[in-house]
Amino acid sequence: MSNGLGRAELGSHTRSFTGCSTCRSRHVKCDEGRPTCSMCTYFGLKCAGYKKDIFFDSKNPDSRIRFRRPLFTEEERIHMSEWLVSAAPPKSTHKLLAQIDEECENAAVSEEVEISYGPFGAFRAQPPQTVQVASPSPCDRPPPAEGSDTTTELSPPEDVIPMIDPFPAASGISAWSPGFMQSILGQPDGDPSSSSPDLLDMIMDQVPFDNHTIDPADCQLTSIISDSYCNPPISPPSLIHVPGGTGALPQDAVFLLKHYSSTVISLMTPVRHKKTPWHVLFIPHAKDCLAALALGEELNHASLCAFYGTLATSAFSLGGVSRSQSWLDQGHQYLRQAQEHARKMLMAAYNIPKPAKYKSTLMALLTMVQLSNFCGNRNEAEGYFLEAEKFIRLKGLKRKKSRKVRLLHHCYVFERMFHESIFLGGANSNQRRHIRRAIESSGLAPASVDGLSFRLYKYNNLHQEMLRVRGREEGENDLHLERPGTFSATLYPEIFGIPETWMILLSMIIRLGTEKDAAEQQNNPNELNLKDFIGRAKALEDYINHLERPSQIAPGLGTHQSSVDQHILENMLEAMRQALAIYFYRRIYDLDASMLQKKVADVRDCLLQCEYADSSVVHGSAGFIWPAFIAACEAEDPKVQESFSAWFEVSAQRSGLSSFAQTQASIEKVWEEKRSSNGSSTTWVDLMKRSVALQQ
Repeated sequence: MSNGLGRAELGSHTRSFTGCSTCRSRHVKCDEGRPTCSMCTYFGLKCAGYKKDIFFDSKNPDSRIRFRRPLFTEEERIHMSEWLVSAAPPKSTHKLLAQIDEECENAAVSEEVEISYGPFGAFRAQPPQTVQVASPSPCDRPPPAEGSDTTTELSPPEDVIPMIDPFPAASGISAWSPGFMQSILGQPDGDPSSSSPDLLDMIMDQVPFDNHTIDPADCQLTSIISDSYCNPPISPPSLIHVPGGTGALPQDAVFLLKHYSSTVISLMTPVRHKKTPWHVLFIPHAKDCLAALALGEELNHASLCAFYGTLATSAFSLGGVSRSQSWLDQGHQYLRQAQEHARKMLMAAYNIPKPAKYKSTLMALLTMVQLSNFCGNRNEAEGYFLEAEKFIRLKGLKRKKSRKVRLLHHCYVFERMFHESIFLGGANSNQRRHIRRAIESSGLAPASVDGLSFRLYKYNNLHQEMLRVRGREEGENDLHLERPGTFSATLYPEIFGIPETWMILLSMIIRLGTEKDAAEQQNNPNELNLKDFIGRAKALEDYINHLERPSQIAPGLGTHQSSVDQHILENMLEAMRQALAIYFYRRIYDLDASMLQKKVADVRDCLLQCEYADSSVVHGSAGFIWPAFIAACEAEDPKVQESFSAWFEVSAQRSGLSSFAQTQASIEKVWEEKRSSNGSSTTWVDLMKRSVALQQ
C-alpha cells in the first residue's frame, strides 16, 4: 500500500562513494568489507567489487551539486602507496638532492631550470630511455605498439633510480603532472562542493592576516589573490575573467572572506565555537559561490546577492580599520552588485519552479540585513526585514524545518527584535501594510502562530504563562515571539548566548509599547483600558526585575567558552538584563532619566569589564551594542557619557564599521537635545519617532 509520498517528497537517497557496485546500485549502505561486503553475503547476492569510476550526477542540468566517485581501484591504491614509498629511498635521497644542486649551479643565469625528480616532481630521477614491459597489469604502462622494440638499450647510472609512472593516462596526461591535478580540481566538470572548497581553505590559510592591524611587510598572497592587501584595489574592482565562464571572479574575494571569517563574525555573536550559523552556513555558502565562479558556472541571484553582500561587509570593515578609501570604494561596488542581485532575486522569489533554494534566498536576505545594519542604514534594513518576514511566512513556516533552517530563522528573529525596539513610528508604514496584505491574500497566514503586527497577546497570569511549555509547532511558528512560555529546542543560547525568555520579554515590551502608541493616537478600536494596561505593565515589570543573574545562567550557555570568554558573556548578559529594565521604564512608563542612572552606570561598568578582560575583543554583537545604546541615551553624568563615547569610538576603530560611529552620533544628538532643552522631557524615543516619520 502506498503512503502517497513520492521520492521527491521523501528526499533523495544517501549516496555512497566508496561502497561496492552492488550496494550502490541497490542504494543501500555498504560496510565496504573485503573481498566481499557482508550486506551482499547476507542477502545472498554476488558482490560486484570496488571498481574505479568517476561519476558526476547531472540529472538536473540546473543543479551545481555533483558527486565524485573514487578514481582508483583498491588494488591500484595499494600499488600506488607502495610505489610512492619506494620512489625515493632514504639512501638515495641525498644523492638526488646533490644532483638537483649540481644542475642548478651549472645552469646558465639566463637558462630556465625545471626539476622533475620524484613522483611529485621533487625527486624524480632521470628515467631510462627505454623500459622493457614483460607482463602488463592494470597498474602498469600499456604494452608498446606492435613492431616496437621492447628491450632495454641503456641502463641507468648506478646513482640514478629508474622511475616508472604507475598510472599513465591514456590521454597523455601524467598522473603526477600539474595538468592531472588541474583536471581533478579545476575542470568545469569537477565537484566544487568536494574539492574546490578544500583548495580554497588551503589558500585562505596562506593569506596573512591580523585581526586588528595591517602590516604591508606581511603581504604574501598566492597567484589567484590580488595584492590588494598591501595596495588596496580602487574602484571599479579588479576581476579575474574565468575562461569559459560568463562572469568574472573578484580578485580580492579570498582575502575578504578570510577577514569576514576572522573578524566580522565576532561582531554578530559573542560565542566563539564553530557551530554558529556563520560557520556552518554563511561562510561555506560563500566558499561554494567562489568555487562556482572560479569554475565558470552560472549562479542564481540569491547566491550572488549573498556572495557580494558578504564581500561588501568585509570590505567596509577593512576600509574602516585601515582608513583606506580604496577599500570603502570597493565595498560600495560590491554593495551595488548585491543590491542589484537582491532586486532580481525578490522579483522571482515566489516563482514556480523556485529559482533558488529556500536557505539560499533567506541567507541572501539576512546578509543584506546585516550589511544595511553595519552601514547604519535603518530604512534599508527595514525593507529587507519585511521581505525576509514575508518570505519566511509564505515559504518557511509550513515546511518541515531542518536545523539549518531553524538557525536562519533564529538569526532573523534576533536581529528583528532589536530593530523593532528602536525603529519606532513605522508600524503603519505603506510597506508594512503592503507586506501584511500580501501574506493575508496568500492564504498562508494561518501557518503563523503569532499575529502579523506587533500587538499584545492576551493572557491572564504572566508568571504562569512564562512557565508553560510550548510544543514544537508553536515554538517554531511563533515567529516574533508573541506568546510567552518555554521552548526546550530554542537555539538563542547556542547562537547568541542569550536565553529565549529574555527575547520574549523584549518582544512583550515592544508590543506593550505599540498598544501605548495606539492609545495615544486613538486609532485602535480594541485598545486596552487603563486597568488592563497597568496590570500587564506591572506583571512585566516584576518579571524583568526578578530575572536570574548572569552567573546562574552563563555556565549552562558557555560550554564551549574559555574562562575569559565566560567572563565576557556574563558581563554581556548583565548589560542586557539592566538594559531590558531601562528600556521598559523608558518605553512604557516614560520614567525620568534621573531614576535610571544606577542601571546606566551598571551597563557602563559591564562594558568596561569586558574591555579589561580582553582588550583585543572586537565589541559589537547585538548583545553589546543594543544595551550600550539604550543605556547611553539615558546617561546624564558627563563622565559616564564620556565613557560611552570612548567605548563606541574604540568599537568603531576595531570593527571598521560605520554603524558604531552613526549610533554614537545619534546618542550625542540625544544628549545635545537634553542640554538645549534645559532638562525637558525630550527622550531618544521622541527623536527616533521623529526621525522615522521624516524619512518616510
